[in-house]
Amino acid sequence: MSMIYRFTTLDDAYAFLLEAKGLPDVGTAKLRIQRCVRACILLSWVALEEALNRSIEHWNQEGRAFGPLPGSLKPRLSAVLAVVSRPPINEVEFTRLRKIRNALTHPRATVDEPELAVEKAEETFDLCVSTVRALFPFPVDCQF
Repeated sequence: MSMIYRFTTLDDAYAFLLEAKGLPDVGTAKLRIQRCVRACILLSWVALEEALNRSIEHWNQEGRAFGPLPGSLKPRLSAVLAVVSRPPINEVEFTRLRKIRNALTHPRATVDEPELAVEKAEETFDLCVSTVRALFPFPVDCQF
């Protein structure tokens, strides 16, 4: 029996990325591009957390013992990848991109909203989708 997982949040992140990339770089589209970039970044991270939780359920059903897992994302993700014999995350890239997400989800009142390049959304999506795929022993489908 073949198994494929899909995460609609990952599909949504990709849809926002495609929209951001397809909009013209003109003043009238600038607001929409920023909205799409923010949505892609946030949904990419949501998809990663959703997939991590689902992969833990999957591997538990397969008899893998995780023991107590850390609560925060990076150590939890690292622990799961180690138990399922997958390559570790790129800590530098993860931290750099996670800071962008944190700036969006925990804005400081004294700082203007950051203007984010489409490339940051693409880097974030690529990191999250590759990590999601590493969490499972079978394909993870994303509507690209």
